[in-house]
Amino acid sequence: MKTPSGASDPPSGNEPLPAVSSDDTLFSSAEQHPKQYEQTARVLLNATPNAAFLIDFQGRILSANQEAAVLTGVPIEHLPGRLFIDCLPPDAVEIRKQKNLEAMRTGRPIYFEDEAGGRVFSNSVHPVCSDKGQVVQLVAYSKDISEEKRSEEERQKLTVQLQQAQKMEAIGTLAGGIAHDFNNLLMAIQGNVSLILFDMEAAHPHHRILVNIENLIRSGADLTSKLLGYARRGKYESRPMAMNDLVRETSETFGRMRKDITIHRQLSEDLKSIIADRGQLEQVLLNLFVNAADAMPAGGRLTLKTRNVTHRAIPFRGYSIKPGPYVLLTVTDTGVGMAPETIARIFDPFFTTKKMGRGTGLGLASAYGIVKSHNGYIDVESETGKGSTFSVFLPATDQRTSDDAAPGGKPAAGSGTILLVDDEQAVLDVTAQMIERLGYTVTQALSGREAIDRFREAPEVFSLVILDMIMPEMGGGEVFDQLKRIHPRVKVLLASGYSMQGQAREIMNRGCIGFIQKPFTLQDLSIRLQAILNPGA
Repeated sequence: MKTPSGASDPPSGNEPLPAVSSDDTLFSSAEQHPKQYEQTARVLLNATPNAAFLIDFQGRILSANQEAAVLTGVPIEHLPGRLFIDCLPPDAVEIRKQKNLEAMRTGRPIYFEDEAGGRVFSNSVHPVCSDKGQVVQLVAYSKDISEEKRSEEERQKLTVQLQQAQKMEAIGTLAGGIAHDFNNLLMAIQGNVSLILFDMEAAHPHHRILVNIENLIRSGADLTSKLLGYARRGKYESRPMAMNDLVRETSETFGRMRKDITIHRQLSEDLKSIIADRGQLEQVLLNLFVNAADAMPAGGRLTLKTRNVTHRAIPFRGYSIKPGPYVLLTVTDTGVGMAPETIARIFDPFFTTKKMGRGTGLGLASAYGIVKSHNGYIDVESETGKGSTFSVFLPATDQRTSDDAAPGGKPAAGSGTILLVDDEQAVLDVTAQMIERLGYTVTQALSGREAIDRFREAPEVFSLVILDMIMPEMGGGEVFDQLKRIHPRVKVLLASGYSMQGQAREIMNRGCIGFIQKPFTLQDLSIRLQAILNPGA
């Protein structure tokens, strides 16, 4: 059978390819000037940076370049005359033979990739035709692209990780905004309940109802605390602390609630201290324990380990890792494990594998945010049916731990004039009533600009300014700086639906005298005002 060009079909098996007559040579002068032909072929082959072979119709190498010698491991002077397939790795022979036959059959260039010897190659086969249109020779090119492939895979992986980090950051911003607005709403409700309870006897039939409302408000505030934790705006007061003590105390408390789970602790005796907010870190541990318990509904084993590591132990996930010493806590369960698609979303807020009504999907999300807000890292390894291991890395410190108790105080009435600044009218009204109920005089300002104008009129009159942090046009930080310029000794209590982290911490560092987070009760406010305005009482 003849091809459209008149050439015979090449053989399809392993038998030798038919010889080519002298009439079918590529150049009519090849036989007359063999040295010149060989030199021309060598120049053409060496013009490419890839390994290049000139192959005759019987599959023998006529000429090759230096890269071909490097690729095959055969000295260049020994390549001519050898069968091309004898110079290939065994796992590449069949595909290369088939591609060469395809190029001879079709008369068209063939491009393909293959793997051989654990490496990846980019190949092409180009037919060389005689003046009669018959394929008489082949030029085969090959390039080792293993490193390029690996680099491309790494780039794609980093791109995915960057997109994931950006998604988490965007969700965190949204979660923080929702928590802030919700706390303002709770503040208005809590304030009104506090005002009613202030004048109500405990025996009143409505007293119990109002206390229940306060408990529900507290539950709502706990929910927003988790959102703030995810948004990395949930760290309050950080101080040096011993991770082992917290792990031991928290796990013992959890163990009393889940007696069907055996807890094993392997805590390093020389563990370094960390700087953290104890309450927030306790929330991280409890969330991890609860998550593990959910994965072991019939009971199981929970293993807690701590040890000192460096940043080199932190798995690289596309984010920047700060060098230095770290404390590592691993929480390992013998539960059902997780599939890869679940692992990919495990720290997303509101993502849960539980049935409707059994979970909010904020536990691990808030744990993620809290750990990140402490400049730490959290990672998970899991396999379906083989349990899960969560790893928490927190920066270590040489500072000594402190056991100072939190300052206390009793609610008490007071006197003085307070400038109250808040852009939410409902919050402004109820907070003003709470302050007046405690015996203080209140001047209200619905914006930062109005607050500055009122303060400038008589700065010495105001004993204290209660300043909302997030306001349109002029935020709490800018208002605080303006008030300080007017009266350097002004006392400012910062109030926010966010917690004392990020922007609030910066304002505190500039001289703000205190912070109170919404929603707060009348008792909370009384204690804070008493501590600032009458600290010796």
